[in-house]
Amino acid sequence: MGLQLTEHASIRANQRGVPHGVIAHLLDHADVETRVGGGCVALSLSRRRLADRDVRNSIGGDVDRLRNLAVVCNPQDGAIITVLHQHGAKARRYHRA
Repeated sequence: MGLQLTEHASIRANQRGVPHGVIAHLLDHADVETRVGGGCVALSLSRRRLADRDVRNSIGGDVDRLRNLAVVCNPQDGAIITVLHQHGAKARRYHRA
């Protein structure tokens, strides 16, 4: 099954230089799930998960690209709504527990 990206997510991933393979790695290994409103959740990888040797071997050279990357998903249909880099004041909402 391929990635199910909305048009907005596809545009944002392209603008932010995030290839679909990196998004797939994030979805495969995400361990942080944060509710962000409207029933959506932000998925990302924790530092501990990125430091795990098995995960690093699976991801390969994309470890640095996955650091501070998040995808916002609709849990009902699994569609990816947007892709973002978590930095700055606005990114704090994607770090909450």
